Amino acid sequence: MRTRAESDWEPEVATPRSEPSANGGVGQAVKEVTDRLKTILTLEIELAKLEVSRKIAAFAIGIGMLLGAAVFALYAIGFLLAALASGLDTWLAHWLADLAVGLGLLFLLVLPLALIGKKKLAGPPVPRRAIHEAKLTSEALKKSDGA
Repeated sequence: MRTRAESDWEPEVATPRSEPSANGGVGQAVKEVTDRLKTILTLEIELAKLEVSRKIAAFAIGIGMLLGAAVFALYAIGFLLAALASGLDTWLAHWLADLAVGLGLLFLLVLPLALIGKKKLAGPPVPRRAIHEAKLTSEALKKSDGA
């Protein structure tokens, strides 16, 4: 059985504050500008996060594919170098043929690839668009302050 207190219960409803007039004054304008600035900054941060996460994901996929290709290339290079050494072995001593193949591989393939790879991985992923948008926003705010 329900008691009177249970049947008379009504949820609390927040009463709206008095509506500001159409011309809310300086305080209302400052509040609106602050709210909009917070929104802009939040969106700029989200853009930067999204851009960096996409670049990191693409970077990780690229590294994975390169590693897979490197494993198969290593086996292929091994067979090709063994064939080259065997071919040179017909004209040179065995140890000299192996030495020639090893030094050729080192100077013609390993060294250039290492230098190019180091150059490609030199810098961290930078959110260029987000930085550009933040600069534009900053300039627009400075112009509006001066006007």
